[in-house]
Amino acid sequence: MKETSAFAAVAPTPVLQSKYDGGDKALEFLAREKEAGMLVDVTETRVLRWKIDLRVMPILMAIYFLQYLDKTLLNYAAVMGIKKFLPGNEYNNLGTIFYVGYLVAEPITGYLMQRMPIGKYLGFNVFCWGILVACHAACRSYAPLMVVRVLLGVFEASVAPALILITGMWWTKPEQSRRTGLWYMQIGVAQIVGAALSYGFQHVHSEKLENWQILFLFMEKEKIAAVEHVRINQTGIENKQFKPYQVMELLIKDKQTWPLFFITVLAMIDNGAVSNFSSIIIATFGFSTERTTIIQMPSGAVSIIATFAATYIIGAIGQRSYMIAIITLPSILGAGLLLGLDNSHKVGKLIGVYLLNSCPAMLPIIYSWNSANTSGYTKRVMRNALTLVAFCIGNLIGPQMFAPGDAPNYNQAKIALIATMSGVVVLAIFLRQLVVSDNAKRDKEQAQSPTEEASDPDLAFSDHTDIQNRHFRYLY
Repeated sequence: MKETSAFAAVAPTPVLQSKYDGGDKALEFLAREKEAGMLVDVTETRVLRWKIDLRVMPILMAIYFLQYLDKTLLNYAAVMGIKKFLPGNEYNNLGTIFYVGYLVAEPITGYLMQRMPIGKYLGFNVFCWGILVACHAACRSYAPLMVVRVLLGVFEASVAPALILITGMWWTKPEQSRRTGLWYMQIGVAQIVGAALSYGFQHVHSEKLENWQILFLFMEKEKIAAVEHVRINQTGIENKQFKPYQVMELLIKDKQTWPLFFITVLAMIDNGAVSNFSSIIIATFGFSTERTTIIQMPSGAVSIIATFAATYIIGAIGQRSYMIAIITLPSILGAGLLLGLDNSHKVGKLIGVYLLNSCPAMLPIIYSWNSANTSGYTKRVMRNALTLVAFCIGNLIGPQMFAPGDAPNYNQAKIALIATMSGVVVLAIFLRQLVVSDNAKRDKEQAQSPTEEASDPDLAFSDHTDIQNRHFRYLY
C-alpha cells in the first residue's frame, strides 16, 4: 500500500482544508472519519499493535543492523591487513571522514525527509550505501578509501532519523522506548556477526583480493532484501509543511536542546573509540589476529544487554535521565580498568573494553526522548537531525584521541574517555531538573487559568510545538 493511500481515497472538503490547514495529516484524516460515522473499537488495539510490531519492526531492525555492520567493517578490516596500506594517522582519518559526510548530510536529509515519502527516501539511501560498501573492495590506497567513506557517511545519514520518525508514527510514547531499543540492539548483533564474519574471512585467501576486500564485497548482497522491504513500508502520517519558526524554537527557546546535544556529543566520543579502535586495543594485549577478532564478540553482548535493560526499565517506570547516568557508569569503570591495569591483567583489561559498550546504549534513550518530548513535526525532524549532528561530532572526536604517538597504551585517550563520560552523568542530572521545573511551572499555570483547549481531542494533531501547547507534559 502506498504511504499516502489513506488520504488519496477521499478528497478533503473545503471546510476541512480550512479548519485543519497546517496541522498534522492525521487530523484531517480523523475529521473525515468522524463525518463518515467511523468509530474505533478500542478492544482491537492490542491486535493492531502486534500487527504493527510484526510488519514494521523487522524492517527497522534489519536496516539498523546492516547500517551499523557496514559502518564498523573498517574496525574488523584493521586486524585483517587494511592498516598496511594506511601509514601514520590515515586509519584514524578514515574513521573520522565517515562522520564528516554524515555531519554535512544530516541537516539536508532532515529537510528532505519531511518533504519526501520517508519509505522511498530511505530505500534510495539504503541502495546507494550498499553499492558504496562494495566499492571498498576496489580501494587499495588512502585517497579512494577516503572518498568512499565520506560518501558512505552521506547515504547512511538518513537511517537513524528516519527510524526515529517511523517509530514515533507507529507507536505510543510508552511503547516507543522499547521499540527503539529493539532496533538499536542490532548494534550488538552486528558486533557479534561482524566479528564472526571477520574471523571466517581471515581464512579465505585469494591471489587477487585481500581477505578484507572480500569481506566488503560479501556485505553488498545483504542490501537487496532490505531495499525491497523498504519500498513497501508504510511510514505513518506526516506533515509536509516545513515551519521555520519551529526550528528557531528548537535552537533558541527550548531549554532541553543543548543539554541533550552535549550529552550526545560526550557519549558518542566513547562510541567513536569503540567503533574504530576496540580491535586495535585488544591486539595490544598480545593476542593473535584471529583471537583478537573472536574476543570482540562479548562487546556486542554487552551492548545488547545494556540496551535491552535500559529501554525495558524505562518502558516500565520511566526515569530516562537517571538511566542515562546509570548506564554510563560501567563505561567509566571500563576506561578506568584500561588505564589502571597493566598488560599482565589481560582479563581485567578485556572486561574494560567490553564495558565501554555500555555508554553508547544510551542513544536509543535519547532517540525516544526526542520522540516523546518534542511536539511539532518540523521541530521533531530537526531535533533528530541535531541529535545526529551531535552523534557525528562525538564520533569525529573519538578516533582522533588515539594518536599514533600514544600507542600502544593510549593513556591520554583513556583519561579523556573518563572525563567525557563523567560529563554525561552530570548533564543528565541537570537535564532532569530542567524538565521537572518546566512541568511544575505548567502545572501551576493550568491550575490558575484552565482553558477549554485542554479538552479538545484533536489538539494532539494540531502540529503545535510542545512549548506552544502548555498542556504538554515532558517525560524525564
